[in-house]
Amino acid sequence: MISCHNENVISLDEPAIDWSEFFGTDRVVEIEIGCGKGAFLVDYARAHGELSVLGIENQPRWVHWIERRLERAPLANARVVCVDAALVVTRFVRDASVHAYHIYFPDPWWKRRHHKRRLVSGDFAAALFRTLEPGGVLHLATDVETRFAAMREVLAAFPFEVRTAGAPTPETRPLTNFERKYRAEGRALYYATFTKP
Repeated sequence: MISCHNENVISLDEPAIDWSEFFGTDRVVEIEIGCGKGAFLVDYARAHGELSVLGIENQPRWVHWIERRLERAPLANARVVCVDAALVVTRFVRDASVHAYHIYFPDPWWKRRHHKRRLVSGDFAAALFRTLEPGGVLHLATDVETRFAAMREVLAAFPFEVRTAGAPTPETRPLTNFERKYRAEGRALYYATFTKP
């Protein structure tokens, strides 16, 4: 069992996650991977009550922070779990069961010996494609141009329809904590959406 909260449990004893059981509803599921302090997760779930939104974060301190934010909200359609996202998506998410993934500003893991920890790799990209429903979308953003190019190259192995998007605004979607900071600093930011045909 993986949980940072009594209600937010993913069982690794089961062959795949049953979203209707996990969320207690049959709403469409979207997943944010690496949700940090949860600015996007909380605001997005609040704006989209028609969705079930799962945040996956491997840092316990940020998960506890998000849990407190969700309790204060309160938001019945959002959950957060403390777990390795690659493990969950590759082994425990059912085929064509996710409407959208949100991956914003993943750690670039600069040192060569840490490159294997980079999130968007071949196996993980295959799992993202497999678990997206037809018409499902992977939203990607980063502030590192070389990593953006590398992630696009990995994802090019799959028949995604790709659109390099302009910078979002609070009117089009909530911004992450990093995004607000980087925009204030005037950094170049890179965005793309990958739609499964």
